[in-house]
Amino acid sequence: MTNHPLKPVDDRWVRISGISLLLLLDLYSAQTFVHSFGLATVKAVLEFLVLTTITWEVNRWILVRFRNWFPLLSETKKRILLVLPVCWVASVLVDWLDMFVVNSTGYHAPYPLTSYINSIPGALIYCVLIVGVQEAAYYFARLIKAEKETEALKKENLQTQLESLKQQVSPHFLFNSLNTLSYLIGDDAKQAEKFLDELSKVYRYLLRNNENELTNLATEMQFIRSYFHLLKTRYGDSLHLQLAIEPRFEAYLLPSLTLQLLLENAVKHNIIHKTQPLTVQIITRPDGLLTVKNNLQKKVQNVPSTRIGLANIAAKFRLLNQREITVEETELEFAVTVPLMTG
Repeated sequence: MTNHPLKPVDDRWVRISGISLLLLLDLYSAQTFVHSFGLATVKAVLEFLVLTTITWEVNRWILVRFRNWFPLLSETKKRILLVLPVCWVASVLVDWLDMFVVNSTGYHAPYPLTSYINSIPGALIYCVLIVGVQEAAYYFARLIKAEKETEALKKENLQTQLESLKQQVSPHFLFNSLNTLSYLIGDDAKQAEKFLDELSKVYRYLLRNNENELTNLATEMQFIRSYFHLLKTRYGDSLHLQLAIEPRFEAYLLPSLTLQLLLENAVKHNIIHKTQPLTVQIITRPDGLLTVKNNLQKKVQNVPSTRIGLANIAAKFRLLNQREITVEETELEFAVTVPLMTG
């Protein structure tokens, strides 16, 4: 398979810093040479600046080619072992070219033949330094990029899972509401018309709020009051809602439609009758938790409850890295407690 060229790493400051360091090393190591040949400092700085820059850039160019051939981080060792001898040869050739140009142009006193030989080990040292610095910068840039891509992937996956969970909630609400409307149409046309008007308001809110993962408690409670009005239309005095919400928690956040699903579950799984009224309580606690509870009077069901709704709620809080929800069931009461989140 052919490897596609990698997007170049922004290493400008690494190159500028590296070239400056090599220039200082060159000038320091060449002090005796400069004095013995009577070179002016400016002349030496210009030569070594050009030499250092070309050496660095040639080595970097070779490194980029090898990265395109061996782009994986797992291939780093192999890439370095292959590129080092190539960069060493290239560095030696650049040194020799510099000495040849100086000797040909008379820029200063000619380099002796021994300088060609002595440049070989020096080129290896510089080559190792350049490759090491450039590869370290490349490795950390790739590492940071990989971390960002991982975070982006996690966020995308979280979004996908939350959307999937929300899609499982909405049909329940629509199905139950249509059942209620169907019941009212045959029983009371005026009530059915009023119910349909309230249903359109509630469902408009449902669709709009379903676009967000989180909503504040005050907004969620406004929806619950509207939603409960629809339930009350059907069940009358057989269904009661008691609220005990501390104002200081109204700005706290929770996954959208959490309370609607809990209220819906209470209605779905319990007997609601004049002789057995159902009371649902929504209560905030001083420790930042919110409890939804109801008196327990289970319907006789042929098929046991799968608790998909509760599993969806638990999954939402888990995906948002929040505390686990708690579910408590006694002979008389069923309660679900969820954490509220600060903005």
